[in-house]
Amino acid sequence: MRATHADDGCRAMAGLTGLRRFLCAAIAAAWAFGGAASAAAPLRLVTDLLPPFENLPDVDAPGFSVEVLRQVFAAMGQEASVEYFPWSRGWMTVSRGERDGMFTVLRTAERARICSFPDEPLAHEKWVFFVRTADAGRLKFSSFDDLVGHDVAIHGPAAGVYSQPTVSPELWDFLRQHHNFIETLGTGVSFRMLAAGRVDYAVSNLSTGMRAIASLGLSGKIEPLLSRSVIEDGFYVCFSKARVAPALVDAFSHALVQFKQTEAFQAIYRKYFP
Repeated sequence: MRATHADDGCRAMAGLTGLRRFLCAAIAAAWAFGGAASAAAPLRLVTDLLPPFENLPDVDAPGFSVEVLRQVFAAMGQEASVEYFPWSRGWMTVSRGERDGMFTVLRTAERARICSFPDEPLAHEKWVFFVRTADAGRLKFSSFDDLVGHDVAIHGPAAGVYSQPTVSPELWDFLRQHHNFIETLGTGVSFRMLAAGRVDYAVSNLSTGMRAIASLGLSGKIEPLLSRSVIEDGFYVCFSKARVAPALVDAFSHALVQFKQTEAFQAIYRKYFP
């Protein structure tokens, strides 16, 4: 596996160990994976940093999705590489037809206009409310009405193809009607506000939220409400309709289903979701 770097810049983020807090974010790190015999022209995919799904600068633990894709493409005999770009720039390269796809993304109507989605997702994920541990017995989420009178921190989505939904449209409408939400720039900001008592609820996908709790030193102070999910959905590979044939998308979906039945897949899953 090889990596190259282009562009300069850094952004703060929590590493897998919680000790490394800064990684270069404007780099484009190209990682080659796949079989020796190519089933089609080499694929050029892009992604952002989203531990535990992607963390390309970490050679030993590049991410759940990266390791799964490496195995699936190898089984297909399909050459592929992945580059790291910030979220909006990555989507721009796909929407302009400059790259073959982006992965660990949710399926939306806007994205389906430019991308083909395989039937099989890379992983299923759930978004839940987090509360302060001290309030876990008092605050609950069994219906939207439980949120009335409480402020909610939520990562606000961008418009159009760049949007990564964090809650259902129904919940968004409810929060807007009651004027009890604060949009943030991400899970870390939301959790800091929650810990400081500025909000009573924060929304995050479960895996990212649990890692953020550990990296921010908030273990024992914040916990998820698991009785009901905000939304549940799959993370997919989005293949550019302008560059990737439907037959390859179908073949990828079939190969992913087959790989999920192996011990190798289970080992990768346990590595990132112990």
